[in-house]
Parts: sequence; C-alpha cells; structure tokens
Amino acid sequence: MKLEEQIAELTRAGSGTLWEPARLAAVVLAASAALAGAVTRNPFFLGIALALSILAFAVRQTAPHIANAVRGLREGVKQPGTVEISLHQWTDAESNVHESFHGVISMDGQPAWEMEFVTPQNWQPREGGFQAELAFIRGVEWPVAVLTREGLLYPRRKPLRAGRPPSSQSG
Repeated sequence: MKLEEQIAELTRAGSGTLWEPARLAAVVLAASAALAGAVTRNPFFLGIALALSILAFAVRQTAPHIANAVRGLREGVKQPGTVEISLHQWTDAESNVHESFHGVISMDGQPAWEMEFVTPQNWQPREGGFQAELAFIRGVEWPVAVLTREGLLYPRRKPLRAGRPPSSQSG
C-alpha cells in the first residue's frame, strides 16, 4: 500500500469518535462478565472479563496516539529527521510468532526519541536507517507521526527520550 493510501486509511479510521465509547463498552462488558462469573462461579465469564479488560487497556493506551497521528497528518508541523527501525520477534506459549517495531528518531543528527510503533497493517517496515518526515502537534513533545518513503508509523505508547551520548572530555 502506498504512503498516500496509508495516510488516507489512518485518517478515515482515526478521525471518528468511536475510540472512547469502544473503551467504555469494553470496560462495562468486562465488569458485567466478572460479575456473572462471580455469581455463577463459571470460569468462562472470568476469562471473558480478562480478555475484555486487556482490550480496554490496549484501546486506552493506543487511541490517543492514533488521534494525535491523524491530527499531526492534517495540521501538524513537519520537520525532517531520520528513524532507525528495529524489529523484535518473540514466540508465545502457543508458538504464535509476534513482532513489534521500535525506532530511534533523530533530529539534526541527534537521537531524540525512542518509540515502539503500532504494527502497520498494510506494509512491512524494514530494519535500518531511513530519512523521515516527522509530524508534531502543539502540546505533544514527540513526533506524533513518522513518514518514511515506504510508509507511515506512529507510537503505540508514550515514547521515551533517547539516551544522550556521553559528553567528550577535553584535557
């Protein structure tokens, strides 16, 4: 999928106001399932409550970053930078392979942010260093969207400041 199509898809999906009601619905359903499990002593309901709680937490963690990315793409200030992408793969207890994408964002040649990206849906980032356009919005310190030639990335959770290189001592 081309970058322009990725931007259009995210803008369509992320501009709705359904994220907060979806999270609230998951919380209410999780509480209802937990109550049903407690009353009936049926572990099935407790499993459903756990799954819905995890879903609500995931939506709560990611939804603000999706909204910020959409806003940054529409009205944000763009700045050139680079991103060093790394891929982390792991296998769970059921032998399912999972992967996450991490990046170090640099501006003016200096590492500024470390972030885990939401896994892209329609493209596979490659590991390595890439030129990027970074989108910033008022009130958020880090880039809310990272556009490379191949695709669009945005944070899964709050990014961390990149470690500063040690200062050189002259004597």
